Parts: sequence; structure tokens; C-alpha cells
Amino acid sequence: MRTPKTGGREFVANYTRMVDTIVGLLFQRAAEENGRRADDTDIAVVAMGGYGRSELAPFSDVDILIACGKKTALVEAIAGSFIRLMWDCGFELGHAVESLVEADAALTRDMDTKTALIESRWVCGSKRVAKALEKKIGRIRKSDREEYLRRKIDDALARREKFGTSFQLIEPNVKLSPGGLRDYQTLVWLGLVGRVPHGLLALRKKGLLLRGERRELDAAYDFLLRVRVEMHLATKSKQDQLTVAVQQGMAKSLGFAARDDHLAVEFFMREYYRHTRTVARITEDCMDALGRGADVGVLLGQSRLKRDGSKLDMPLRLPTLRKRPLVVFEKQKASGQKLARALRRRLENVVEEELGAAAVVERMRRSFPLLLDDDRNVDLVVRSLHETRFLMKIVPEYDQLTCLKRYDLYHHYTVDEHSFKVLENLVTLGRADAPANDPLVRLYSELPEKRVLFLSALLHDIGKIEGRGHAKKGAILSRTILKRMAVPQHEIDIVSDLIENHLLMSHYSQRRDPTDIGTLTAFCDRVGNRTRLKNLCLLTYADYRATSPLVWNEWKRTLLWELYVRAYDFMARREKQPEDVYRTHKEHLLSAFPEGDERRRALSHLDLLPGGYLLTMTPDMVRDHIQMIERLDGEPVVMGHRFVGGAHEITFCTHDKPFRLSELCGVLAINDFTILNAFAFTRRDGKVIDVFVVEPVDRGEALAPDETLLRIEHIRGNLLDVFRGQLDLEAATKKHAHRWRRVAKGGIPVVTQVTFENDVSKDFTIIDVFAQDRPGLLYTITRTLSQRGLTIARAKISTEGTRAIDSFYVGKLLAPDALKDAREALEAAVDSK
Repeated sequence: MRTPKTGGREFVANYTRMVDTIVGLLFQRAAEENGRRADDTDIAVVAMGGYGRSELAPFSDVDILIACGKKTALVEAIAGSFIRLMWDCGFELGHAVESLVEADAALTRDMDTKTALIESRWVCGSKRVAKALEKKIGRIRKSDREEYLRRKIDDALARREKFGTSFQLIEPNVKLSPGGLRDYQTLVWLGLVGRVPHGLLALRKKGLLLRGERRELDAAYDFLLRVRVEMHLATKSKQDQLTVAVQQGMAKSLGFAARDDHLAVEFFMREYYRHTRTVARITEDCMDALGRGADVGVLLGQSRLKRDGSKLDMPLRLPTLRKRPLVVFEKQKASGQKLARALRRRLENVVEEELGAAAVVERMRRSFPLLLDDDRNVDLVVRSLHETRFLMKIVPEYDQLTCLKRYDLYHHYTVDEHSFKVLENLVTLGRADAPANDPLVRLYSELPEKRVLFLSALLHDIGKIEGRGHAKKGAILSRTILKRMAVPQHEIDIVSDLIENHLLMSHYSQRRDPTDIGTLTAFCDRVGNRTRLKNLCLLTYADYRATSPLVWNEWKRTLLWELYVRAYDFMARREKQPEDVYRTHKEHLLSAFPEGDERRRALSHLDLLPGGYLLTMTPDMVRDHIQMIERLDGEPVVMGHRFVGGAHEITFCTHDKPFRLSELCGVLAINDFTILNAFAFTRRDGKVIDVFVVEPVDRGEALAPDETLLRIEHIRGNLLDVFRGQLDLEAATKKHAHRWRRVAKGGIPVVTQVTFENDVSKDFTIIDVFAQDRPGLLYTITRTLSQRGLTIARAKISTEGTRAIDSFYVGKLLAPDALKDAREALEAAVDSK
């Protein structure tokens, strides 16, 4: 079957007509096999469901009702022959055989059947039976109409409960996700039970659809049908899930092309989200107008649409709008109300048709920053500006961001939606119900001027319209945008700097070690001062949390806050000499131990360890380590466990041996733990302290205490087996990885990449490994580094979707040959698994 070049509706209509012809021929053959003509059988073949709507996709089920005047042996024989012939032709068939006598009870047994009947149509066979059935359907249409309508709205709400309310899913279901085909069909069904006209025209007549919305819905439906058809042809199945695996091929077959560092698939998905946003928004508006099912009488002519007094509505006077083009949004900022649907639509029309003069647009742009002077309803106002397209007049570049999503499994939302969620996350910190003991809430309250923060949130990803390197490109673009708004130059400088560095703090907190003085110095030099550090910390938090519901967690909050506190303290004290820093932290640790034998033991312990240990550990951790070291003389390994930042911290005290760190990583992997962070410290007497922060692979709820103890004991048993040579860790990790590979989701392939940084830390080379995430990956990397004779001091582990980003601090590598050798070995080891 060739790829269709027609629109979606035209293709499915043509395809349905072709199926009608085949069904007619097969029914005729079945009748002849039983000695009758097709029109002389007392049987009517009636199309139901998508087939009844004439909207069959190539691999859809063909749903039919075989209706008869009375069930006889002849009817059963013809129906049996017909169904067998349909199966022989390869149709996936949904069918029922019902007599007119049984029809009233059988045909209305549930609401889905009722819907299918209302949309049914005669295909072939007895027209007399078909007309009798049509009369019964007419009565069905009139009975239990209110229950039918409420059921349809309930079904739509249940779909949102199951699939979420966002139309921006990474792998949406074309049929069932918000804004999908079923939402459109729901609107049609809501208009089917009243008097003529039916369908969307009925909704328009009742005032449930506004001017232009029916045309937008039809365009969206045509596109979604085309997507579904293409997906059926590409997968040779009735697949409705638009998976990442098929999106690229879909983009090509639908005629989308790459342009300006943007992939063809990104333009395809942008168009997809644009249409599903339209369907989802109008469906939500209609359900709201019908009181989520409470006011279905509007559809039956029993009542009129009610005005929603909770929403902002007001007359629009053009002279006022030309002088104060944002007057509606100023009122919204004061009231905190959502815009009434009709007002929102009027604003959308008026901004395109009446407010395009240069002087009006300039007034609009100069007024906009004033709406961001405080956080009162600022997130609501910005969303309304976007929905009504006023934001595109103020910032024309935003039109290119709308419904745009980069091709990855890390960013859950389109760029525009992500930016609004960043703004919401910031505003939430200032609400009355924000937890007062949250340090981020306190930090937010310390900033008297928040406009630069809000502008940074709104524009931080503006550079994505130009592709890669969006932070630097966005910083340049933002200067042009803010100058149009007449924002003061010092604010422009701050916003531009925040945008250029908005990835910096997540990079350093997730992939760098703030206890390394060189790393901390490099970070503070980039940030500049403590005020910018505060803004950057808040922007990073809001940005990270808005990326995906699954990305932000307590551990990442802990890492971010640790970097902020260390950097703030470093800037305040202006400590530049590592010796001074180490001395200060050593004195702090020792002060927690009583003078005498306990302090002497602590001093002896600290003197045997590198400076990084002093900056990393708390007094309680040092006390635990001393006790564990003392127990080590009689045991091959001593383990400790505690909870930290929503994760598990597991400490191993062992004797230094080659490949020791990789052995620990492997044992943790086969026990279903994901490593988030790792520190390795070797005392001068050969005793090793390895601290891992881990979480269960499934990232579900924290383990119960009893289960934790069992898991820790199992890890210890596995480790002892490895030390004794009784467990082949290489084979065990391969077996474990194979088990998880069977349940792993497909996704965008990640190219393995190894990079080095030699100018951040004085003592270490930082190796970053980017690879496809999988169980046992860290074991493979650490073993490879050990095989090259490299000592790993610490590791930072993070993931972006299916991409692992693992960073390692190793002994200084300066020779080009050594760097090349390490890169080639790592890439070969990772790609060979």
C-alpha cells in the first residue's frame, strides 16, 4: 500500500469506500453460496464505529452489525459464510448478529453500542431491514439523552485521568491522548443527540463553539487522521502510539524537512502539538461550559449557556486598546481571574486585526515589563498573553518557540510550555502556602527585585529557535528583545548573563565536585557575585523542575543547594588558597570531637586523608568512618548506611586493591541500585573509604528499613564472594544487564562521547562520558579506567532521559597520547556492551 498524498479525511473516506465495495462483494458471494441473492436475504450489513463514520485507517478493525428480520438457519448460514470470507480476506473484524425483534434490548445494552448505532450506516443487503433498524436507532437517539451526554463527558474526563491533561506527551496516543482523535469525536458525539443540525454544527448553534473554532477543529482532525494513516502504513499494524521509534520516519513521509539546525521530526511534532493543543483546548472549554456534565441540558434545548462569573469578562473598546493595549491583562493581574472564553477569543482576533500599528506595538512592549514588577498573578497573565497571541506581538520570536520540542526524551514539554512552567515554579516559591522552612523559599524572599528573574525565566530558552548552543544565542537575542521593551541597560545585562549561564549551575551541581577547590573557584569566577548566584540558583531550580515530572527529585535539590551554600560561603570569605580552605574545614571537623583521646583519633584519621575528604564529610560521617576503620582490621569489608536527600548513602571501608571501585559499582548494579554519586578516598595506610549515594533502579518509594537491611546484607555477601573469587562479576553484570534490557523502553539512540577537562581542577582531570543509559554501565566505565591504571577520586552520575552523563575525577592526565588512549578505551568498552 502506498503512502497517501491526500488529506487524512479524504484518504479514510476513499479507503472506506473501497472496503464497502469489498464487503458488498463478499456478502453477495456468501448469499450465493447459500442459494440467495444479496438483496433477497432479509439481512442488512451495517457499518459501525470508525467504519460507520467512513474513517477507516488501513489496519483498523472493521466493525459491522449483521441485522436480520428474524434469526433463521438460513440467516445463520449466510452470516457464517460472510464472516469467514471477511476473515479470509485478512480483515480484523468486530461483528454481531442481531434480529430486529431483539434489537431494542441488544442494541442499547451500553453507551458505546449506542454511540456506534447513532453513527451507523447501511452498506449492503436488505434495505427494508436497514430502514426498520434506522427507525429503532431514531428512537434510541431520543432515549436517555442526558445520561448519554454525561457518559461521554465522563469518558473524556476519565481519559485525562489515565493519560494526563497534557497534550505534549513525548510519545502521545494519537487516538486517546488529550487533543487526540477521541476528543474530536467526543465533541461530535455531544452534538448528535439533539435536533438537527448534528455534530459540530449543533455545538456552534448552541454557542459551545466560537467563530472559527469549527474550522480549526476540522483542520486538526484532518491532520491527525493523516498521521494515524501514515502510522498504520509504517508499522503495518493498527498502532495508535506515536512512539519515538516511528516519529522520524513519519516526519519524512509527511513531507517535513530539516532546516536551520532543526530536525524534520521537530517540525513534524511541532505541527502535531499545534493541532492537539487546539483540540484539547476547545474540548476543555466545552466541558467547562457544560459544567463538566452538570449542564448538558444546553445541548437539548432545555437551558441556555450560563455566564461564568468566576472568569474575567469586559467589553473591548478599540480606542482604549490602542492607548493601553494591555489593559485587560492589567485587570487580570489585579483580579487573578482566568479570561472568559469569549473574551480570550475576541482578544485573539483584535490583536491580529486591529493592533498591528507600530506605535501600538511599541506601547504594548513598553507596558509588558511593568506586569512583571511583582509576582502577583504573573504566571497567569503571561499564559493569557500567549493564548491570545499578544505575547507574539511583544516578543515575535515566541511564535517560533510555540509547540516546538527538541528531539529528546529529557524535555517533557514544548519550549513555550516549559518556559511558562519555569515561571510558575518561581511564583510558587512566593505564595502564602509555600513551606517557610524550605531554603529556596527563603532565598526567593531575599530578592526584593524579581523582574530580572521573571524575564530570564521567560526568555531563557529563546535561543532554541536557532538550534544548538541555545544559551549563548539566547543571551544575544534577549538583548535585542529587551531593548525593544525599553528595559534599563543594567537589567538587560543581568538577564543576558543569567540566560547565558542558565545551564551552568545544573552542570556543576550534577557533574562536578564542589569540594574540589579548583572546581569551586571556576564556578564562582563564572557567576561573579552573590546576587547573581541567588538568581541563578532559583532559575536553575525552576528550570530543572519544569523539564519533566520525573527529572526533579530530592537528591538533585540536595546537590543544587550544596553547591549554592559552598559557593556563597566561598564568595563571602573570598578564600582563594586551598590550604586555608582545608585548614578551616579540618578545624571545624575536629571541633566536634571532645578534647583528649577522641580528638586525637580524629586528627590521626584526618591526617591520613586528602583535602577533598575534609570538604566532603560532616563530623558525624567522620565519626562513623573512624569506627568502621577500626572494625576493618578483622574483616575484609565494613559497610554503613543512612538516608540522605531522599536517597540511600552506602559507605564501604575496604583495603586498597586494583579494580576495587569497579567491583563496588558492579555489586551495587546487580543488586538493582542506580549510583547517583560516588566518592573514593584512600588513606595513606592503604585503607579505603568509598561513599556511594544510590537509589533503587525503579525509583519508586524509599525502601522500608527491614528491606534496606536485607539489601545491604545481600550486597555485603556478593562483595565477599567477589573478593574470594566465588562470583564472576563480569558474567553477573552481563546477565543482569540482559534481564533489564528485555524490559527497557526504546528511545532515541545516544552516541557515546568522551570529553576531558584539564583546566578546572589543579589536581584532577575530569572525564565526562555520555552514553546510552543501562544497568552496569558504571561498572564497565570504572573497570576500563582501572585497566588504564587511572585512579578514580570521585564520580558524579546523572541522566537526561535515556542518556547517561557520568563524570570522573581521575589523577591528572596531560599527555595527548594518554587522553587519546583513555578516550578510545572508554568508547570501545561502552559500545561493545
